[in-house]
Amino acid sequence: MKHSMQHIILGLCATITIIALSSCEDPVAFDYIPEYAVEAYLLVDQPFTDIMITKSQPVADSFIYENSIVKNAKVQIIQNQQDTLTLQFVDSERGGEYILGGKDSQKTVQPKTRYDLLVTLPDGKRITGTTFTPDRLTWITPPKSVLQYPTDTINLVAPDSLSISWTPLPGIPEYLIAITCEDTLGYGQYLSPQTADSNRKIYRFFRRNADNPRLRNLTLYGFFQGTKAPVVWTAFRWYGKHKLSIIAPDQNFLKWFKAGWGGNQYDYRLASVQGGLGVFASGSYVEQETFLLKNQ
Repeated sequence: MKHSMQHIILGLCATITIIALSSCEDPVAFDYIPEYAVEAYLLVDQPFTDIMITKSQPVADSFIYENSIVKNAKVQIIQNQQDTLTLQFVDSERGGEYILGGKDSQKTVQPKTRYDLLVTLPDGKRITGTTFTPDRLTWITPPKSVLQYPTDTINLVAPDSLSISWTPLPGIPEYLIAITCEDTLGYGQYLSPQTADSNRKIYRFFRRNADNPRLRNLTLYGFFQGTKAPVVWTAFRWYGKHKLSIIAPDQNFLKWFKAGWGGNQYDYRLASVQGGLGVFASGSYVEQETFLLKNQ
């Protein structure tokens, strides 16, 4: 019995010692500190919309997209360091965004204007950024309303109908071009007279991997360091209805777009916000619809 009691006492002492030693150590860190990101583009003459605030999620948890949307931030945009616009959160197809609503919903982004972003997050953190919008962009030579694919050379007249040009803007060294197929299925319905013909993709011999996911993108982007360009035929991936856009980006827009266009790794040196990740940028654009006829 005496030996048994000694074993019990020794066991209790050991247990108390372990508890005491454990209480002296730092607690295990279970509190995850999220990182916040902003995606905000201001387009001249367009409303203040599509501003997204998201946060990272713990790697130990299953990723749920809806949980990354920050719905209760205070988002403000200050125009020319004077007028403060307060945005509100609304649900959208992308999960939710901040827009300028109410009596201010008709206000649009102005050219040649300074805009400052101020985001106050639920935990008190702040994200800020500044952009200077470019002037308005206009066509000099817009794309033709109908284009003939050049394989059928008897229907292709000179000069090349794809020659386009636009107004140069001060402080904009580089422009973006975007060609978007607006209907990958319909074709004959846009002809006069209408036909039952359906759209199809353009296959080229030099594209060995026809199943490359990038070839399924509806929009193809490129860069120009001038204000006049022949749009190469290889920019079209489908026939039919297209939209061609020229974008004059500010430096924030240009650096961020190149980062995403050239790779999928985040580079903090290309961000344009402070206190978080992401982009606050602006741009001016002009667009024109065009229709690409089949070569047969």
